[in-house]
Amino acid sequence: KMTPTRLGEATLLCLLAINPALCATHGSAKPLWARARSRPAFGRRRRAAGGLGAFSTRPPSSERRHARGLAGLRATEEKEEQEEQEWKPQRQPAPPETPEPPSEPTPPSELDSIVERTLDTVEDAVSHARRVPYDLGWTGEAPDSFRSDGSDGRETIVVLGSGWAAHALLKVADTFKVRLVVVSPSNHFVFTPMLASAAVGTVEYRSMSEAVRAANPMVDYVEGHAVDVDVEKKVVKVELESLLDDVREGKPPVINLSYDRLVVAVGCKVADGIVPGAKEHALRLKSCDDARRLRTAVGECLEYASRPDVTARADLSEEESSKRQQERRSRATFAIVGGGPTGAELAGELMDFLNDVRRSRVGAYARLKDDVKIMLIHGGSDLVPQFDKDLRGRALQSLRKEGVDVRLRTRVKEVGDGFVKIAKKGEEDNVETVQVGLTVWAAGTAPVDFVQTLLTKLPPEAAGKGGRVKVDSWFRCPMPSEDLLGSVLVLGDAALFQDQKSGFEFLPQTAQVAGQQGAHAARLISRGYDLTQTPPALSPGDASPLSKWLRFRGSDVAPKFSFLNLGQLAYVGGGKALSEIQIGDIPILKYAGSVSYVLWRSVYLVKQVATRNRVLVTFDWFKSTVFGRDVTRL
Repeated sequence: KMTPTRLGEATLLCLLAINPALCATHGSAKPLWARARSRPAFGRRRRAAGGLGAFSTRPPSSERRHARGLAGLRATEEKEEQEEQEWKPQRQPAPPETPEPPSEPTPPSELDSIVERTLDTVEDAVSHARRVPYDLGWTGEAPDSFRSDGSDGRETIVVLGSGWAAHALLKVADTFKVRLVVVSPSNHFVFTPMLASAAVGTVEYRSMSEAVRAANPMVDYVEGHAVDVDVEKKVVKVELESLLDDVREGKPPVINLSYDRLVVAVGCKVADGIVPGAKEHALRLKSCDDARRLRTAVGECLEYASRPDVTARADLSEEESSKRQQERRSRATFAIVGGGPTGAELAGELMDFLNDVRRSRVGAYARLKDDVKIMLIHGGSDLVPQFDKDLRGRALQSLRKEGVDVRLRTRVKEVGDGFVKIAKKGEEDNVETVQVGLTVWAAGTAPVDFVQTLLTKLPPEAAGKGGRVKVDSWFRCPMPSEDLLGSVLVLGDAALFQDQKSGFEFLPQTAQVAGQQGAHAARLISRGYDLTQTPPALSPGDASPLSKWLRFRGSDVAPKFSFLNLGQLAYVGGGKALSEIQIGDIPILKYAGSVSYVLWRSVYLVKQVATRNRVLVTFDWFKSTVFGRDVTRL
């Protein structure tokens, strides 16, 4: 039966369905349509107020019941309002906002890496332009605030080493913000890919090297080598080089250098301690001193093979001539251990040199034309394993065509005075003794002594594969305490850096990797990132123009280091080279031959660190081509 009460409720529900704006709560958490359905006395309330209940057909005797219902309705409404006020959450004061820790940046793609590196280069150029007036002497001395004792407020960065990583760092770092102290036994940087050329006189040592003080005149240089470090007190102990060995006697002094941040870029050494006699009887090719000694030794071997006691004469018997020839050939035999880029390039350069000095009538050692021999010993199944498989085969073919005796899958058992003992893999009992005049060890690397000392001061988890120091994406090694994080950075060959993006389990120990790491570390330091937090980020209160520029670029959080592989080159003699050019994972060119040789020379010329070096190297190439290689020993 449709009573006026139910008719009123139905009418209100229809209106609410047409216009939802009527669902105002009127002080209640429930809309009116919900409250209407939950209150059976709704019609009585309206009738008492003269509303829809005025049309009721109920008898007048029910008015008393209506009055009691109206009083009950009001009590119910008051109770509901009280419950609703208790149900509403009380407004609490907002807690103080705490800045969220910055999220770690994602590794960039190849295109992003190119764009970022272009912007970094622009930033580096602006920083370098600031010190041009001091480099050229236009403004006289540096500002008075730049004191070498570290009292000018700049952060003191002690850099150990002068190789690829250290040289890139001191070239890029803003010395107006930090004080750089370079510690190295060598006061110069050397372009190591051309050491093989310097060892045979194709280029001169000074043409491919740059003094540390010339690379950045605003750095302090200490000629010595680090022997110990206290990572908690931030003090490194340096043993100075003895510069007057022939004049003064006594042990070189030892000094202590305090630092705010220590950059370890000491590189590595040749692993010549794994085979008996290699350290005592083999030469190496790791520095200018090694190239100089090798160049002298090659000349001495040729002179030794040209002595009268082994020269061929017409009046000698056949037995004596054969004996002399055998001795002459053993004196002019050169053994190179290691078939990587260093060994392959040295074999190619050395064969070019020997072909040059044995030319008929004009060669200094033309009489040794049929007596000289180069033996390249490699334990693997392919030469230059870093290259593509097709290029490895071309390298082997080119070297053998030039006359190099390549022994693959062969181990060196012993190195002695004038001989090497070798054996094929799998035939360890069949040992062959080869008489040689000179042995060069170019196989494997090992950590230098200071790296081993540093690892004793760090937690056990800092020790990595091959005696290298494990580092994170910002070159920070594990430290004894959290507050020391970022006070020691390890770069280059001494660092074990894991980079999944580049396709390597660990980054290789190459000049390209070390150079990119040094430049990246210089930017981390110069930009003022807080290296004690992870990830490092700029200070929120830093409003310098550089900080605004970095925030505009989205680099307020320090980017992780990402190696951009640009390829590799290697010379294999006879005017032929290997070239594998790429950008990240994108291959550009893979070729072997004369065209790659032109590319090899062009790239190495452009990659020289200064215009002076480019001019000198060009002149050396021209001189050796026109006049031949110099055989004098000074």
